[in-house]
Amino acid sequence: MKMLEYKDCGLKGIWLASGYRFEEVEGVGRCLEIDDIDGLHRAVAHHLVHYRKRLSGPEIRFLRVEMGMAQKRLADALGVDEQTVSLWERSRRRPSVAAERMLRLLYLEHADGTTKLAELIEQWNETDRQEGEDQSMTAQRDQEKWRIAA
Repeated sequence: MKMLEYKDCGLKGIWLASGYRFEEVEGVGRCLEIDDIDGLHRAVAHHLVHYRKRLSGPEIRFLRVEMGMAQKRLADALGVDEQTVSLWERSRRRPSVAAERMLRLLYLEHADGTTKLAELIEQWNETDRQEGEDQSMTAQRDQEKWRIAA
Protein backbone atom coordinates (compact mmCIF):
# COMPACT_ATOMS: atom_id res chain seq x y z
CA MET A 1 0.00 0.00 0.00
CA LYS A 2 1.21 3.50 -0.80
CA MET A 3 2.19 5.74 2.13
CA LEU A 4 -0.20 8.53 2.98
CA GLU A 5 0.70 11.87 4.55
CA TYR A 6 -1.62 12.42 7.51
CA LYS A 7 -2.24 16.15 7.95
CA ASP A 8 -5.61 16.22 9.71
CA CYS A 9 -4.02 16.41 13.17
CA GLY A 10 -2.36 19.74 12.33
CA LEU A 11 1.18 18.37 12.07
CA LYS A 12 3.34 18.05 8.98
CA GLY A 13 5.51 15.09 8.10
CA ILE A 14 3.44 12.23 9.52
CA TRP A 15 3.26 9.36 7.06
CA LEU A 16 1.00 6.33 7.44
CA ALA A 17 2.53 3.15 6.06
CA SER A 18 -0.50 1.04 7.03
CA GLY A 19 -3.66 1.17 9.12
CA TYR A 20 -5.73 3.20 6.68
CA ARG A 21 -8.02 2.66 3.71
CA PHE A 22 -10.38 4.59 1.51
CA GLU A 23 -14.10 3.79 1.65
CA GLU A 24 -16.83 4.80 -0.78
CA VAL A 25 -19.62 6.54 1.14
CA GLU A 26 -22.91 7.00 -0.63
CA GLY A 27 -23.67 10.64 -1.30
CA VAL A 28 -20.21 11.70 -0.12
CA GLY A 29 -17.72 9.83 -2.27
CA ARG A 30 -14.31 8.50 -1.33
CA CYS A 31 -13.48 8.92 2.39
CA LEU A 32 -10.33 8.15 4.35
CA GLU A 33 -10.78 5.59 7.15
CA ILE A 34 -8.01 5.29 9.78
CA ASP A 35 -7.93 2.35 12.17
CA ASP A 36 -7.82 3.40 15.85
CA ILE A 37 -7.22 7.09 15.27
CA ASP A 38 -6.96 7.67 19.03
CA GLY A 39 -4.14 5.12 19.17
CA LEU A 40 -2.40 6.87 16.28
CA HIS A 41 -2.62 10.21 18.11
CA ARG A 42 -1.28 8.62 21.32
CA ALA A 43 1.68 7.13 19.38
CA VAL A 44 2.44 10.51 17.77
CA ALA A 45 2.16 12.36 21.11
CA HIS A 46 4.42 9.86 22.89
CA HIS A 47 6.95 10.21 20.09
CA LEU A 48 6.87 14.00 20.45
CA VAL A 49 7.41 14.00 24.22
CA HIS A 50 10.31 11.52 24.02
CA TYR A 51 11.95 12.84 20.84
CA ARG A 52 15.09 14.85 21.59
CA LYS A 53 14.26 18.15 19.94
CA ARG A 54 12.47 21.33 20.87
CA LEU A 55 8.74 21.30 20.21
CA SER A 56 7.35 23.39 17.38
CA GLY A 57 4.21 25.52 17.77
CA PRO A 58 1.95 22.97 16.04
CA GLU A 59 3.42 20.20 18.23
CA ILE A 60 2.65 22.20 21.38
CA ARG A 61 -0.91 22.71 20.16
CA PHE A 62 -1.24 19.00 19.28
CA LEU A 63 -0.20 17.94 22.80
CA ARG A 64 -2.52 20.49 24.42
CA VAL A 65 -5.48 19.34 22.33
CA GLU A 66 -4.69 15.68 23.02
CA MET A 67 -4.88 16.46 26.74
CA GLY A 68 -8.23 18.19 26.21
CA MET A 69 -6.91 21.43 27.67
CA ALA A 70 -7.87 24.97 26.76
CA GLN A 71 -5.00 27.43 26.30
CA LYS A 72 -5.98 29.09 29.59
CA ARG A 73 -5.79 25.82 31.53
CA LEU A 74 -2.38 24.95 30.08
CA ALA A 75 -1.16 28.48 30.77
CA ASP A 76 -2.26 28.18 34.40
CA ALA A 77 -0.51 24.81 34.73
CA LEU A 78 2.73 26.24 33.33
CA GLY A 79 2.63 29.54 35.21
CA VAL A 80 2.29 31.73 32.12
CA ASP A 81 -0.58 33.71 30.64
CA GLU A 82 -2.95 32.51 27.93
CA GLN A 83 -1.45 34.89 25.34
CA THR A 84 1.97 33.29 25.87
CA VAL A 85 0.59 29.82 25.03
CA SER A 86 -1.08 31.31 21.96
CA LEU A 87 2.25 32.80 20.83
CA TRP A 88 4.01 29.45 21.33
CA GLU A 89 1.39 27.64 19.28
CA ARG A 90 1.67 30.18 16.46
CA SER A 91 5.49 29.79 16.55
CA ARG A 92 5.90 33.48 17.39
CA ARG A 93 7.74 32.72 20.62
CA ARG A 94 9.49 29.69 22.14
CA PRO A 95 8.66 28.37 25.60
CA SER A 96 11.45 28.18 28.13
CA VAL A 97 13.10 24.78 28.38
CA ALA A 98 11.50 24.38 31.81
CA ALA A 99 7.99 25.15 30.49
CA GLU A 100 8.48 22.76 27.58
CA ARG A 101 9.65 20.00 29.93
CA MET A 102 6.64 20.57 32.14
CA LEU A 103 4.33 20.34 29.11
CA ARG A 104 5.91 16.98 28.21
CA LEU A 105 5.43 15.77 31.79
CA LEU A 106 1.84 16.97 31.82
CA TYR A 107 1.16 14.95 28.68
CA LEU A 108 2.79 11.82 30.12
CA GLU A 109 0.84 12.19 33.33
CA HIS A 110 -2.35 12.63 31.29
CA ALA A 111 -1.68 9.65 29.02
CA ASP A 112 0.02 7.17 31.33
CA GLY A 113 -0.75 8.26 34.84
CA THR A 114 2.86 7.54 35.80
CA THR A 115 6.17 9.06 34.78
CA LYS A 116 9.75 8.37 35.77
CA LEU A 117 10.76 11.96 36.36
CA ALA A 118 14.40 11.37 37.29
CA GLU A 119 15.02 9.31 34.15
CA LEU A 120 13.34 11.86 31.91
CA ILE A 121 15.23 14.79 33.42
CA GLU A 122 18.52 12.91 33.07
CA GLN A 123 17.72 12.10 29.44
CA TRP A 124 16.89 15.74 28.69
CA ASN A 125 20.03 17.00 30.44
CA GLU A 126 22.28 14.63 28.48
CA THR A 127 20.79 15.57 25.13
CA ASP A 128 21.69 18.58 23.07
CA ARG A 129 18.52 19.44 21.22
CA GLN A 130 19.23 19.74 17.53
CA GLU A 131 17.48 22.44 15.52
CA GLY A 132 16.64 21.86 11.88
CA GLU A 133 16.76 18.05 11.94
CA ASP A 134 14.39 16.11 9.72
CA GLN A 135 11.17 16.20 11.69
CA SER A 136 9.14 13.77 9.64
CA MET A 137 7.97 10.47 11.07
CA THR A 138 6.34 7.34 9.69
CA ALA A 139 3.49 5.69 11.59
CA GLN A 140 2.71 2.03 11.08
CA ARG A 141 -0.05 -0.11 12.53
CA ASP A 142 1.10 -3.57 13.58
CA GLN A 143 -0.95 -6.09 15.54
CA GLU A 144 -3.69 -3.59 16.44
CA LYS A 145 -1.26 -0.95 17.78
CA TRP A 146 0.28 2.15 16.22
CA ARG A 147 4.03 2.76 16.45
CA ILE A 148 6.37 5.37 15.06
CA ALA A 149 9.13 3.84 12.94
CA ALA A 150 12.66 4.85 13.89
